Amino acid sequence: MIKTKTQTFLLKLGLLFLCLNYTNGCVSNKKLYTEIGCIPIYSNDSNSCPVAYDCDKVFARPINKCYLNGNVYEPVDSLSKTDSALNPCFAACFCDQRTYNNKTTTKFTCAKVECPSYFTRLRDPCYYQYDKDSCCEVKKYCPEEKVIDHECEYDNKVYKNGQRFYVGDFLRCVCSPEFNGTISDKSCKEVSCSYEILYMENILSRSAPVYFENVDGCPIEWYNPEYNVFEVASTSKSDGHNCKYGDLSISVGQNITIGEQSDSNSYRTTCSCNTPPLVTCIKVRK
Repeated sequence: MIKTKTQTFLLKLGLLFLCLNYTNGCVSNKKLYTEIGCIPIYSNDSNSCPVAYDCDKVFARPINKCYLNGNVYEPVDSLSKTDSALNPCFAACFCDQRTYNNKTTTKFTCAKVECPSYFTRLRDPCYYQYDKDSCCEVKKYCPEEKVIDHECEYDNKVYKNGQRFYVGDFLRCVCSPEFNGTISDKSCKEVSCSYEILYMENILSRSAPVYFENVDGCPIEWYNPEYNVFEVASTSKSDGHNCKYGDLSISVGQNITIGEQSDSNSYRTTCSCNTPPLVTCIKVRK
């Protein structure tokens, strides 16, 4: 049986998260921890950046079920209409339970939506139009040469009515008559990393997310403690909170070197206990 929440509450929560992400400037894995339902921990009850996140309830969830947006799914359950609408780039998602080598895993299985625009580029003046809640384009539009279509301006760039644009790594917006040059939920939507659909197995095994340049974007890969050799630096600045990489406990501020990377000639990857409970890795070009 699925526990349901109202879509209005989720949208308000999403907007609140959207606003917080862009106002406090914290580099703290906030996107990951917020998506999976962890609670921020602040130093001395301040409103500064979190020093850690309490994910105990997440890690204590029964492993024979699937979880998304606070809803619980039994094996073979399909996503509710509300959760499907919040994840438009996935189709036919269901809670899938499988056993391999005497190990049972329960996680979502979905089909990734492939948009027609991925394979066909349009020539000017034609372009694809989008809706802020859709994954793919809603139609192909070819304005007549003399028609002055609605336009939006943001960050010194001009977009035509229905065109999609991004604000940083976090917001996907659509030009519409409702857009007045400011970011709001009328024209923009948070870009989800779909952690609970794609990465809960990594998170529960205390793997380390690897980000490209920006910590609070979506991970490009994960380092798994079962397969990646690691070495921990001796220096640490513990404040009582620790990260976990597999069964290894790492103090805040402590660095960890994870194996030999195949792309080490072009990129430098640093891993550390930034904001517990997970180790954070950042990959940058050399």
